[in-house]
Amino acid sequence: MNVRKMTRIALLTAILYVAKLVLDFLPNVELVSLLVIIYTLVFGKEAFLIVTVFNLFQFIQWGFGTWLVSYFYVWPLLCMLTLLCKKIFKEEFILWSVFSGGFGLIFGSLFALLYLFVDPAYALSYWIAGLPWDVWHAAANFVLMLVCGKPLYRVLRRLKSIG
Repeated sequence: MNVRKMTRIALLTAILYVAKLVLDFLPNVELVSLLVIIYTLVFGKEAFLIVTVFNLFQFIQWGFGTWLVSYFYVWPLLCMLTLLCKKIFKEEFILWSVFSGGFGLIFGSLFALLYLFVDPAYALSYWIAGLPWDVWHAAANFVLMLVCGKPLYRVLRRLKSIG
């Protein structure tokens, strides 16, 4: 891995980490989904490394919790789904907005998967209890992608082409 690529990964991870911290006071409003999708669209598989380092930063800051285990499959899953949809959605940011909103809607269910191994009834109740927050998460993701997705995508594509 060359210095330029390592620097890019470090900077994009730092932006991801700070973006999460900045909006921590707003429940289920986050820029992480937006950034992970845009990073994956622009930098492809490199986004997997970015989210892995981001997850490690989360672990360092907050310590171990069941949510952290979920982070290690939720964010890479978003990268993978984005890569799978990239050829279909292309640069249609209304579709990426729906995609991002849909991810926000299933976010709680992805966390509930971990609890299936403990108690399926608990996993179901955990998911149902969080549904109103998932709806809010979906709406926030949709709006953020709709407003910020295309401009951010263009800026990152341009920066990638420069260096």
